[in-house]
Amino acid sequence: MSLNMKTLTQALAKTAAVIEKTVTTTVQEVTGPKPLQDYDLLTQIGSAGPGLCWKLYSGRSRDRYVTSQQYPTVCVWVLDKRALSEARNRAGLSKSVEESFLEIVRADAARLVRLRHPGVVHVVQALDENKNAMAMVTEPLFASMANVLGNVENIEKVPKELRGM
Repeated sequence: MSLNMKTLTQALAKTAAVIEKTVTTTVQEVTGPKPLQDYDLLTQIGSAGPGLCWKLYSGRSRDRYVTSQQYPTVCVWVLDKRALSEARNRAGLSKSVEESFLEIVRADAARLVRLRHPGVVHVVQALDENKNAMAMVTEPLFASMANVLGNVENIEKVPKELRGM
C-alpha cells in the first residue's frame, strides 16, 4: 500500500479541522458565548427586552489593547436560556413559543448590528450564543427605559441611580 503525500496532507487537514471545531465547541460550552469570554462582568446595571429577560451588566474588556479604544467600559447583555425555559414552563407555554421568541431575538440583534444612528444603541460585539445563553456587547448604558420608568424586575441589586427615579 502506498500513501502519497497529497492524501496524507488532506487527511491531516481534515483531522485538524475536526479537532479545532471540537475544541471551539467545548470551550464555548464551558465558558459561554464569545462576549462572556472577552469581557469581565462588573455589576448588573439593569434588565431589558420583552419580559425584562435580558440582564445588562457593566463590563470591561479582558484585552488591554481594546480598552484604550472607543469604550473603556461597555454594556454586556446576557439572556439565560435556562431561566427563559423555566419561565416558559411556569407559564404553560410550548417549546415552539420559546423558539419563536429566540428567533425574533436573533433577527432583531442582527438588524441592530447594521443600524448606525446617534439615537440607536451602538453594538460593539454581535450576538453570540450557546445552548445555555445568548450575549452581546453594546456601548455603555445607564439602564433600560423600562428600568428608568420604575420596572426593576430581574435586577438582583438595584443600582442607587435607579432607585427613586
